[in-house]
Amino acid sequence: MIKLKNPYFIIRNLVCCLIALLPLLVYGQQQPARRTVPAFNPRSATPSSATVTGNSVTVDTTRRTVSRPDSVDNGSNLQTTVNYSAKDSTLFDATGQIVELFGDAKVDYGDIHLTAAYIKLNWTTNEVFAKGRYDSTAKKMVGLPIFQDASGRYDTQEIRFNFKTKKGFIKGVITAQGEGNVRGKTVKKDAEDNLYIRNAIYTTCNLTTPHFHINASKIKVVHNKQLISGPFNLVINDIPTPLALPFGFFPIPKKNEIGTSGLIFPQYGEEPNGRGFYLRDGGYYFAISQYISMSLRGQIYSNGSWGLGLSSEYLKRYRFGGNFALSYARNRTTSLVDTATKPRNDFSIVWSHSPRPRGNSQFSANVNVSSNSYNQLNTSLTSGRYVSNAANSGVNYSHKFGQYVTSSANINVSQNFGKYNPVTNLRESGQTNISSGFNLGVAQIAPFALKGGTGRWFESFRLGLDFNAQATVNNTLRTVDITNLGFPVVTSLTIRGDTLQRLRDSLAAVANQEIYTNSNLIPMTVENLPTILKNAQVQSRYSIPISLPNFKLARYLNFTPGVSLSGDVYTRDLTYTYLPDRKAVKVDTNNRISATYFLSFSASMNTRAYGTFFVRAGRLEAIRHTIAPSISVSYTPDLSSAFTTTLSQFRDPYDTTKVLKISRYRGLGGTAGAASFTGRAAAISYNIVNQLEMKVRARSDSAKEEFEKVSLFDNISLSGSYNPYAPQFKFSQVNFSANTQILKKVSFNFSAVFDPYAYSADVKTPTGVYYVPNQSEFYQTGPYVNTFRINKIDKLAITQGQGLAHLQNLNFYLSTQFAPKDSRKPKVAPNAKTPTEAAELRHMNRNPEDYVDFNIPWTINLSYTFSLTKFTPIESQILQTLQVTGDLSLTPKWKFSLQTGFDFAAKAPSLTTITLHRDLHCWDMNFSYTPFSGNRYRSNFYSFDLRVKSAILQDLKLSRRRGTSINY
Repeated sequence: MIKLKNPYFIIRNLVCCLIALLPLLVYGQQQPARRTVPAFNPRSATPSSATVTGNSVTVDTTRRTVSRPDSVDNGSNLQTTVNYSAKDSTLFDATGQIVELFGDAKVDYGDIHLTAAYIKLNWTTNEVFAKGRYDSTAKKMVGLPIFQDASGRYDTQEIRFNFKTKKGFIKGVITAQGEGNVRGKTVKKDAEDNLYIRNAIYTTCNLTTPHFHINASKIKVVHNKQLISGPFNLVINDIPTPLALPFGFFPIPKKNEIGTSGLIFPQYGEEPNGRGFYLRDGGYYFAISQYISMSLRGQIYSNGSWGLGLSSEYLKRYRFGGNFALSYARNRTTSLVDTATKPRNDFSIVWSHSPRPRGNSQFSANVNVSSNSYNQLNTSLTSGRYVSNAANSGVNYSHKFGQYVTSSANINVSQNFGKYNPVTNLRESGQTNISSGFNLGVAQIAPFALKGGTGRWFESFRLGLDFNAQATVNNTLRTVDITNLGFPVVTSLTIRGDTLQRLRDSLAAVANQEIYTNSNLIPMTVENLPTILKNAQVQSRYSIPISLPNFKLARYLNFTPGVSLSGDVYTRDLTYTYLPDRKAVKVDTNNRISATYFLSFSASMNTRAYGTFFVRAGRLEAIRHTIAPSISVSYTPDLSSAFTTTLSQFRDPYDTTKVLKISRYRGLGGTAGAASFTGRAAAISYNIVNQLEMKVRARSDSAKEEFEKVSLFDNISLSGSYNPYAPQFKFSQVNFSANTQILKKVSFNFSAVFDPYAYSADVKTPTGVYYVPNQSEFYQTGPYVNTFRINKIDKLAITQGQGLAHLQNLNFYLSTQFAPKDSRKPKVAPNAKTPTEAAELRHMNRNPEDYVDFNIPWTINLSYTFSLTKFTPIESQILQTLQVTGDLSLTPKWKFSLQTGFDFAAKAPSLTTITLHRDLHCWDMNFSYTPFSGNRYRSNFYSFDLRVKSAILQDLKLSRRRGTSINY
């Protein structure tokens, strides 16, 4: 124990120290000293959290979770509770109302969320300051601030924000705006969430170092509306380009809109034998709304050709969707100095409208109308439109009235673009048919069971109605068919003779590379419109089908009888007048309405049978055969006396004991307008369908089923008919077809047509007519010369020692694909949220051939087509082609694709295109070269294409093939 010897001395010294320290303590209470902590060096490893209520701070150092939020006092400047937390430590000064957070700091205030490595809160000024920290180990900044509010997310380097004014100052910002993102060094944010950015870039590439961007000194982002830029230029891979503009305007679509408006980069290439160098498919894309978008594109060629195209896509969810494209091109196929050749005006209209079934009405459209040379000059060589020689269009509308009555109207356009002219390198003599139709139908009803039947046989008696009318306009002059007519004709119309001879002439012209033109075709122009309308034809047909009760015969045969009353309504008919001085018949056309009527009886019978042949050899257990035969009989009595003309001066060429009767509607269409019309008709038709399957034992004992079925032939069918009342050739041609999958990898399709009649060279030359120019007003009678002298005779081939039948036509098709196992898996994009991305994903899965998949290392597609057409036993035409398409990934970002083939008939390569694809993440680069194109006009064709990818294509590593899109 220590004993104090001088207590007075000790007490005096303590009092002096207190007097000296008293002013310091008072001053410390008035001006508290700030505690400074080295940045990002936490003093405590114990996590802490606090809640600010009004101007007070409550700290909880015992719990490891964020404390419960409290309500704000009425006198506070803040409108709601501020929650904050930090992983490492929290320093606060209760008097100065300052809180500092270290390590994974978080601040939540209403819809404002802020995270950073370091956050400083000042309750006096209502400000928050945040920044990251430098990691000496990784040698980079970590924990950079991420600020998120109702206007979006902002990745920054440093941020200062005022809770009260909603204004902020940001350094090094990255924020998403629509499908793109904006980055800048210094940013000011106002209370309306508008951004004012200096030294900014705008890009749609989501990489840290974007592949391309727009570099601007100043950018203003109007919240959720638009992005306005000062002077800017385009930068590609950090290389500035001279492409610049004094200002820019970029709309920012809402999340539910279909895309972003912007420029469309053009293709570059050359057509050395056509229109020269070009820039095409460049323009502007307008994202109008979530329901409709539009693009305007143009093309220009070095020899003076140019074109414009307008396309639009629209979509109304659960209602309808479609696209529309209108294109015009002014094409010169020669140089600018060649003034003798006039430019061609080409156009194209493409419209597709697909409704969703709803209500009683439905409207659909599939329109593809273009000028003869448009597809040849203005579409990509890899497009199906380029190689197509025909196009069909249709617009349909239907409406249902109640339960039984339906009506529909349609407009159809069919085009044949004509024959290839090797002199002009274009298709000429195209044929166009325009028709408009109307249909009214009443579904078959059971008049004896309108209130519900009890199962009696007569209650299945059914009655219906079908009426359709059609108006047709085309650029083909109407002709008179004199084939097997039996008398000479005097008419002002063109005579149409032997069909087989015209086919021979056409084949000979093509073989000699001559220009084949049809003299009966006139150009579809405004000048020829009166003649075209004069040739217009209106035709109507009605039918009243009557279904009699069907029943079974011998338990396994289904028997269905029927009766039908039908006929045609014509707006024209023909008058035949015999001219004794000419010994010929004058044919006149009358414009008047008249009708025909036919009564027909029918009956059909069908069944299905099965047979199994047990083999039990190896894995093969049995072979199963399924056969489904059917036969039908129809009979039409002769009721034609009201619409035929009797020519007593001539005898029927097929029965010389009878005078000649001819229909007044010959050549005008319909049943009565057929060239072989006789009034009475009958037909016995047959059809046999077969299926072959194998039953094999499973390879593994652990398989779900012991046996599995393997199809040998999915379909083998045989069909034909017999008409006992036909004047000649009572048996029809026999049709045979088959298809299957060989080893589940090779698609096999086969079809053939056989003629059961014989051919003979000893046939009398038929009587025909010919025209002597500038010598006679009328056609003169004379012999028709058949140079081949081989014709079909009305005798079966088997009776003449010519076999069972003659082959008329044969088609053979094989196709297969080689690719890795995972190549056919459907594409899945978890980020596909907008309607555009969802629609694009559906198109990917429905049309995988339209895309280049960099995830698949290789694919090969092979197809072989063989076609044989025989006009006579010694006249035939053979078409034989081999097609090869495929691609190969040279590297993960380079892919080589090839489309080629060989035409064995022409002994030359078919359309061949070599393409190099480069995946640039947010860009696509393609280079295509076509050494062979089927004609010399577009050989040595090449193109270079650079275009921006959509976000979903970036995620899935896909590129869209340019040739599959519509070119304008």
